[in-house]
Amino acid sequence: IHGCLHFEENFAEKKLLKNIPTYVGITCESVYPVKILPYLATTHFEPTYARSAFPCFDEPQFKARFKMSIFRDRFHISLFNMPITSTDDVGFYMGTGLLRDDFQESVEMSTYLVAFVVCDYQAITDVTAKGVSVSVYAPPDLLPQAKFALNTSTHMMDFYEEFFGVPYPLPKQDLIAIPDFGTGAMENWGLITYRETSILYDEQETSASGHNWVAVVVAHELAHQWFGNLVTMRWWNDLLGSAKDVNSVLWKKQSNVKMNDHDVDDVAFLTGVNHYQSQNGIHKRSLYEHNGVAVCSQNRALIIASVVLSILFLSSLIIAYVGPQNDCPCIGEKPVFLQDEDLNGAKRPVIPIATSGEVFPWNNVRLPTFAHPLRYVINIHPNLTTLDVKVYHFKKIRNLGGYKEQEIVWMNMTDVTFKLPNSIKWIKANVNQSGFYRVTYDDHLWDALIQALKTNHEVFSPADRASLIDDAFTLSRAGLVNATVPLELSTYLLKEKDYVPWATALEHFQHWSTSLSEASPYRLFEQYVKKLLTPISHHIGWEDTGSHLEKLMRSDILAAAVLVGVDTVVKESKSKFNGWMEKGFRIPPNLREVVYYAGIKYGGVKEWQNCWAKYNSTRVPSERKLLLKVLGASRDPWILQRYLLATLDRDVIKPQDVKDVLSVVASNPEGNFLAWRHLKAHWKGLQNLFGNGTFSMGALIGVVTSHFSAPYDLHEVKAFFKDMDVGSGARSLEQSLETIELNIHWVRRNEEPIFQWLSSYLQ
Repeated sequence: IHGCLHFEENFAEKKLLKNIPTYVGITCESVYPVKILPYLATTHFEPTYARSAFPCFDEPQFKARFKMSIFRDRFHISLFNMPITSTDDVGFYMGTGLLRDDFQESVEMSTYLVAFVVCDYQAITDVTAKGVSVSVYAPPDLLPQAKFALNTSTHMMDFYEEFFGVPYPLPKQDLIAIPDFGTGAMENWGLITYRETSILYDEQETSASGHNWVAVVVAHELAHQWFGNLVTMRWWNDLLGSAKDVNSVLWKKQSNVKMNDHDVDDVAFLTGVNHYQSQNGIHKRSLYEHNGVAVCSQNRALIIASVVLSILFLSSLIIAYVGPQNDCPCIGEKPVFLQDEDLNGAKRPVIPIATSGEVFPWNNVRLPTFAHPLRYVINIHPNLTTLDVKVYHFKKIRNLGGYKEQEIVWMNMTDVTFKLPNSIKWIKANVNQSGFYRVTYDDHLWDALIQALKTNHEVFSPADRASLIDDAFTLSRAGLVNATVPLELSTYLLKEKDYVPWATALEHFQHWSTSLSEASPYRLFEQYVKKLLTPISHHIGWEDTGSHLEKLMRSDILAAAVLVGVDTVVKESKSKFNGWMEKGFRIPPNLREVVYYAGIKYGGVKEWQNCWAKYNSTRVPSERKLLLKVLGASRDPWILQRYLLATLDRDVIKPQDVKDVLSVVASNPEGNFLAWRHLKAHWKGLQNLFGNGTFSMGALIGVVTSHFSAPYDLHEVKAFFKDMDVGSGARSLEQSLETIELNIHWVRRNEEPIFQWLSSYLQ
């Protein structure tokens, strides 16, 4: 590629970008919140925007070598996938002295991985054990916040080379912070671009959750340098092949990433595996990434799936392409296809367990018939006659403190039965959520498991307690168990002190709260959650101490307590907020979400304006991200409307943050319909901003409408989008309508039993 990008001296008009959607092809943006010089030029070619920069066959299966020359002035630097080989003085152009950077020819790679940047950033650099140069680029004033990313990157590069047994094929690895970036990060080979909140970490200002996020995203994108870049899918609907293996490796590695001298327990990430959207192909990657880690981790007790995959793929199919037919080779002789071309997304099997004397028969995976599509039961391929699923279960003998033994049963035929002694009181399948399936039980077993939790919940591991919570709530949503089962099970949380079960429960409580916001049990449900949170909020305290997971838990628990109105927590939070606002008292990073929430939710215009001013002045990306989130918690519709209108000015709120603002306002009961009205009123402008071919439009539809649970809302969404071209958002629109229908039927089916149970329990 030989070419020159010329920008006007002050960049003010940005004529190059006129009528070009945000985040695609070549973009130019400000480095600082206030729109002043300097700007940077960067690229984002995934999925099919390399063609906007140079002529090419813009499909991932076609690979080529690329050679780049970039002209720049003396006050900027240029970056490419490969290192610079030479820099020449080429004279003056329009009064500016120009330099030409010539770059080393790349390895064979797909067009969507090509990237180049022109900026005035500075870098910090380290070298891996194999001599690969690793650099992190950021604006000079933010460079100190890049140290953690650099240390993590160097550590992870060494790990991946050893783990895969395949050397990193490029001579350098650059990571760069982009001030306005549509996705969390992009794995361009040798030049990974990150949103600032995904790469910059300030030890004094960033919370444990923000710290965790940087570690995970940095490690994820580096893993893509092998899975995705070296081994690439044919087309975007085969993305499962690269993304799932990345997360499988991350699962293996996360326990070795240090967070403030504490190891990250990989069980903390179990909750993220259980919730996904069935979007496919070019539109979304979350489905494949979440499903893949669960499938591959299913076998890690016997084999390390990633090692198997590295042997099968990396050693024999270098510069190859992953397609559906060679997906999941580690699962038995006959792979279980999670995604079929004729099916609507991947579905998780539900294995029912029923009791009959001493025998627990494992029946066929059943496919209940519902009037509306659900995402919790697998659609088996018509030609697949058997299902190979490894099933763990623990057997507990009464009066023994803990599990007596663990057995592994392979379901490789249509029916499996095994006998247990009379002393067995309950059985827990899918130990530590190791398999990619859910388990439901008959009423007798659910009652026994719930009673075991209430008697001594520590006989189950935290991961098993989380999986019981998750399965019960999710199967209730699917109509496979009564809604009173997860309610009865969740009463044990009055004694729960571990992070993972609480993180799982809080996510489901949030979903129930939004679904029930217009139903009769809503206020009772808030009282119930408040009752559960009161003991743990007192136990966890306000001292910002403890392990990484303890800090995560404190922040989540206290924030939830503020939102449901636990009196003591609200009082303390408001006191701390006033001290911060009026006297400048410092709030520890892990308590800021709690305190900011209380100030915004229970305050007025003055409190909101104070946080808004802080958002516009801070140079800590994680702080800006947090403030953007809490600003949507106001109970004043006038404030929320002003907040939504601010998203229309990209100089006030960056396009990358528009979805987040709409999401937090839409999840607020006071702002749900304001967000929907805003989306309708400004749909055309948002299309012009993001473009019809990007991921963003579909994401906006999802975050704004996913909370709807009334038939009128469904009719209104259908009417608005009828005959409208939503581009790449078509799949998200389809799924949003499906989700609204599911919400409607769930509320209709469960409103009365939930109301009766809550009324009885709270009395």
